[in-house]
Amino acid sequence: MILKKLEIERIQWGADKGQFKGVIQFENDDGSVALNLSPARCEQLFAVVADGIVETAKEAAHNLTCNVIEHQKLIEEKQ
Repeated sequence: MILKKLEIERIQWGADKGQFKGVIQFENDDGSVALNLSPARCEQLFAVVADGIVETAKEAAHNLTCNVIEHQKLIEEKQ
């Protein structure tokens, strides 16, 4: 089975407001299965991907910083 969909969202209203809920769906030639993710399971998934999110954010910040510096140099050259 392959992962078809992973969706996690923060509940916006009701008794569970502020908690996460999710659905994970797998599929193959024989059919598909979807599982509801509890708030605890969502938190476990976040723990698994946290390092990747931090690394991606650092890389994006570095790229943005480089672009700003390059743009600043271009502005200074035009003056």
